[in-house]
Order: sequence, then structure tokens, then C-alpha cells
Amino acid sequence: MLVPSSSQREFLEKASRKYSDEITQDAVEYLTGPKRGLTEEAIERHRLGVVADPLPGHETYRGWITIPYLTAYGVTTIRFRRLGDGTGDKYLTVAGDPVRIYNPEALQRGTRAICLTEGEFDCVVAEMCDMPCIGLPGAQSWQPAWSRLLEQYDAVFFLQDDDDAGRTMAKSLGKPLRGNLRTIVMDGGDVTSFFLEHGREALREKVLGK
Repeated sequence: MLVPSSSQREFLEKASRKYSDEITQDAVEYLTGPKRGLTEEAIERHRLGVVADPLPGHETYRGWITIPYLTAYGVTTIRFRRLGDGTGDKYLTVAGDPVRIYNPEALQRGTRAICLTEGEFDCVVAEMCDMPCIGLPGAQSWQPAWSRLLEQYDAVFFLQDDDDAGRTMAKSLGKPLRGNLRTIVMDGGDVTSFFLEHGREALREKVLGK
């Protein structure tokens, strides 16, 4: 994992806490509503926020939801998600920022299995269901070096989106994780849609068989 400089981490820490404190009611309603289903506890734990009053360099993201990448080294990056549907890109990353794993703290818990999702919000949903999970910021974001982080597990449950991008991602994971990969297709959608339709216990049963 590439660790930003101490000054950059200090800026990202300040930004993530500021935007978390400034989260708007509209953002909370979106995140906890019928499209996302997150709990307020999960929003606080993952320090989701809103760029209400941008710090220098973040003016482009005014009004967007913030998704900080929290690690033992501090905040390593912030991703931005458009609030609502709108037009254009739904997610943005600061130009030049390397691809990183979301919620890497899950890798430090000593479990024998871990979940892997395409997308940060799906990862938060899995965590809400007490399934340790890491997330990737998109179907094309897998980095070969990450396979070394996952070889320690008896099972890596890839919670695959039921679309072409998800199937492509499953293929890209197949070779580096062939020893422990377990692909679980989210029938007709993704982790969030399955959770919203069927509930916590149904998602756990689908993934873990219990």
C-alpha cells in the first residue's frame, strides 16, 4: 500500500473529519434510504461526509459525498460520489492518485475468510452484516500485487455484481486467487440491492451458508 506523505495525510485527515461533521440531511437520507440502506452507525464508522465547504483543491467536489479510505496509517485518499443520480461521472478520484483497497483494516482481524466487493458502499453493507470485507473502486481496479494480501485466507468471497463488469472482474481474479476464490453472484444486481431486497440474514446465508 502506498502511504502518502505526512503532510498529505494530515490534510486528508482534516478534510475527512470536516466533511463528516458537515454531512447534510440530504446525504443522510440518501445513504440511509431505499437506494443504499446504510445505518447511521455505519455512516459514522466509515466517516462518510459531504463537501459542503470545500478545502483548497476540493472545489470541484462541492456537494458530493466523501468516502475516506481509513487505514492504520491515517486517511490515504478520499473518493467522491455524486449525491443522487445527476449526469456525468458518479464517482471521482483525485487525478494521479493510485488505486487503493478500501477498508484495509479488515485484513488485520485474523479471520480465515474475507469478502471482496466492487465498490465502497457494497463493502460497507457487507460489514454491516458482520462479514469482514474489503472493497475495490471499480471492476478494472484489481492490482496483481494484492493477491499476496489475500493468500492467507482459506476463502476469499468475491461478491460479484450480476453484470458484464462483474463477470469481467471475476475472470481477472480467477488466476491470482485460484486457490481460495469463491465467487458469489448477486442475482440480478449487487450486494446492496440483494441486501435491500432480502435482508441481512439472507445475504449472510448466501455468502457463508449460515
